[in-house]
Amino acid sequence: MSTAILPARTGSGLSNAVRSEWTKLWSVRSSWLNIVAAVVLSTLLGMQYGWGLAYDNTHLGPGEVAEQQPIGQFGASVMLIVQVVIAAFALLTVTSEYATGSIRSTLQWTPVRRDVVLAKAVVLAPVLFVYGVLAGAIASVAGGLTAGSWADWNVADLVVDLLSIGFYATAAGLLSAGIAWVVRSTAGTLTVAFLLLLVLPLMLGQASPRALVWTAAVLPGGAGQNFLTGATDPVAPAVSAAILVAWAAAGLALGNRVLNHRDA
Repeated sequence: MSTAILPARTGSGLSNAVRSEWTKLWSVRSSWLNIVAAVVLSTLLGMQYGWGLAYDNTHLGPGEVAEQQPIGQFGASVMLIVQVVIAAFALLTVTSEYATGSIRSTLQWTPVRRDVVLAKAVVLAPVLFVYGVLAGAIASVAGGLTAGSWADWNVADLVVDLLSIGFYATAAGLLSAGIAWVVRSTAGTLTVAFLLLLVLPLMLGQASPRALVWTAAVLPGGAGQNFLTGATDPVAPAVSAAILVAWAAAGLALGNRVLNHRDA
């Protein structure tokens, strides 16, 4: 992935850094390819979940009752998979600069390294939120259409679900960006993010010992799953949301510390 190189500007270091990061984000092809991949994956997974609901409701066992499902739940389910693609979108804003060596130019233009980390976070936060809402909306509509009469199209519920999806996408993406400042390589950062967001929470959440279930719930992926599904065991959704914010903040803080104490 190539990174755009921008001339230095006069004025506030942070404001110039934010403008520079915004331009770099949208001037590279990988950002757009990532979004296209997420749109395609969200559509296909949403359709799959919709067909799965329709099949289950038309092939009920003895004593089972068919139920409608709010379409926003399709989006929430899909986000638990697409989150890895969104995490890649976020982490590439950091690791691509290390891969190309352009991080040295970035740090020369913005000598206060804290401003570099903050600028990327300021740019990423609203983009990740919209990204998550878009992916969730596509998956929700695709799932609702394929589920047919078993889909519940309540608009108010859908809005709440999409806002929750956007919040989680933002937290997961910012955490991934924070990890990227520490690990620096794309493969390494993606591996760590994949473990924290998907693999470890899935493994520990299915375990029998309650200690492991609690451990899964305080990992970012486990907190995200509990938050998106509205689960109250082992913690309430509000607590899960606070855990996500804490992980994102901690990731960025650690990334800032590493950047300030390590040569580029």
